[in-house]
Amino acid sequence: MNMKKLRQGRTKMESNCINIGYLFKMSIGNANSGFNEDNVSTLKKITLPDGSTLPYISGQAIRRSIRDKFLEVGFKISPLQDPRTNEDIIKETKTKSPDFTECDPITYIDDDLFGFMRAVTGDNRKRTSPVRVSPAIGIYPFQNNRDLGTKSSEQTREKAASGGAMFETEITYNYFSGSILIELDRIGKFVGMELNKKDGFELDGKTKAMRLSALINAIEHLWGGGKQTRLLTDISPKFVAYTRQSSKHPIFLETLQTKQNAVGSINVNLLNNAFNANESIIQKKLVGYLPGFFGNDIEIKQIFNDILNIDECLNQIREDIERVYTG
Repeated sequence: MNMKKLRQGRTKMESNCINIGYLFKMSIGNANSGFNEDNVSTLKKITLPDGSTLPYISGQAIRRSIRDKFLEVGFKISPLQDPRTNEDIIKETKTKSPDFTECDPITYIDDDLFGFMRAVTGDNRKRTSPVRVSPAIGIYPFQNNRDLGTKSSEQTREKAASGGAMFETEITYNYFSGSILIELDRIGKFVGMELNKKDGFELDGKTKAMRLSALINAIEHLWGGGKQTRLLTDISPKFVAYTRQSSKHPIFLETLQTKQNAVGSINVNLLNNAFNANESIIQKKLVGYLPGFFGNDIEIKQIFNDILNIDECLNQIREDIERVYTG
């Protein structure tokens, strides 16, 4: 076979996904608690092979924060449905079913982006989320730090002089790395099974672009998690790497890190190697950061000489998505 002719005969592959890798810093916080241990509210943690532990924020918690941001800016979120309030369903299933949303991706942005599952007799709608969210994993090991608090006895026992009931909360000072993969070819596109209908449905390009633009807005201004009344936490990105790709592959999961021996400095060589290793599938690349935030500011600009301020980067991401869907 003539390889030269084969290459000439190939057509340019369409983009089918985008990747967003991001870093943020948590000064002091417990944005996502694990199980309580007596009077201690723990952090969610993962244990490494060497026995050390890294704190993390679950993908579910991040998706919840994004949903809250949708509500904040005026989107109507899919309401939860309780099948136990529907007598016909109870009669047919004779069991307690879990809560589910309205399961209407045409109407609701979260049902489109985050998917759903409704398993009841005669209505088996299921949509796998086209927005895949990784946990945000702390880069440096947990150091067993705790915040001490008290519950006032004046409120609980009407005896202020006796002191309060003490409790502790595990906290961390850390940098976190997260990744989001978005399937462009599935946003706003629904097969019949997802609608409990014979035929599928597809939204127009303008609506698709609007929904993903709202997602980028939510990520840009993200905050939330547990303990926000006394441990206010900003989890918005301070460094962002973006690719639009012809093949679905989460290239930032293990490659967007800070340096272990230089706290608060981006591992630029590792990230640059990831870009180079996936050059064949990357059709658009953007990098953005908050100038002066990281310790190796000069090195970052030397390696990524076209790096943008983070707001400019996110604006260009929105523009790139709009071009994909509207031309």
